[in-house]
Amino acid sequence: MSIPVQIPESLAQNKKWADWLTELPAIITACAKKWTLRIEAPLSEDYAQMSFGYITPATRPDGEEVILKCVPPPICAELQEGPALQLCDGGSTVKLLGHDDSLGTIMIERARPGVPLSVNPDDEENTRVACHMMQGFWRPLPDKHNFRSTDCEIEGFERLRKQNGGTTGVFPEKWAVRAEMLYKELMETSRQTVLLHADLHHYNIISATREPWLTIDPKGYYGDPGYEVGAFLANCPEESCAGQDLDEIAIRRINIMIEELRMPPDRVIKWGVILSCIWSRWGLDDSKGNWRGGIQRAEALDDLL
Repeated sequence: MSIPVQIPESLAQNKKWADWLTELPAIITACAKKWTLRIEAPLSEDYAQMSFGYITPATRPDGEEVILKCVPPPICAELQEGPALQLCDGGSTVKLLGHDDSLGTIMIERARPGVPLSVNPDDEENTRVACHMMQGFWRPLPDKHNFRSTDCEIEGFERLRKQNGGTTGVFPEKWAVRAEMLYKELMETSRQTVLLHADLHHYNIISATREPWLTIDPKGYYGDPGYEVGAFLANCPEESCAGQDLDEIAIRRINIMIEELRMPPDRVIKWGVILSCIWSRWGLDDSKGNWRGGIQRAEALDDLL
């Protein structure tokens, strides 16, 4: 039986992964043999974006539905998604059912209906759900682990300077320095260190039957719980935000997070500024210049302090 491997354009256009994409059919075949799976066609819904890995449903002999996620070796070496899911052991997070680092693959439970929180038109409700999911994910670190500190993200600004001969290039130096200073301040006054999802936004919270919502795709960082709010503040899905004032949305979300997470207002806002700058830096390779939106969000949040 042939394995239905269909490479989406979002993956095919990444020339750095050309060799891995050539090997992908063999990787999927090896996974099917290892776990006795019937591989199905990859997810085709608009929200099932595949930019950093190949995601496909499969079925076990007993009829259990699972999801395979395969990533290129460089991504696999950086991510701690498997260990993070293993530590969470289900709960409000999808269950890890198997992993093979040599294949760069994890097998997780399939959540049904699996629709992301982004389609819900009520932004206030979405924010409260996200706060609940954050608290459900956070947990103490084990004595031995390979999770990465959130320091690796703030250090990205110094790496940017090295790439640009001592400057931050097109990225405004003012906001790189602001993010670094706020990060230093918040970490020096941090009272708690936990395992973080570190990318918990509307598209990484999906509807399910075992629980109303489950989180997916954790980065597996550790640090101050306040780091978690940045990803959610940075996302404004059309279904719940179109036609609304984004500054008002940010203020409403911050107020909800202060209430639900019991965090001081200034810490929530400062983490929002930091993560807005980090997300902006991530987007520098975007030819459309969308990275500037992160700077605008940082400016708006900073004005609240």
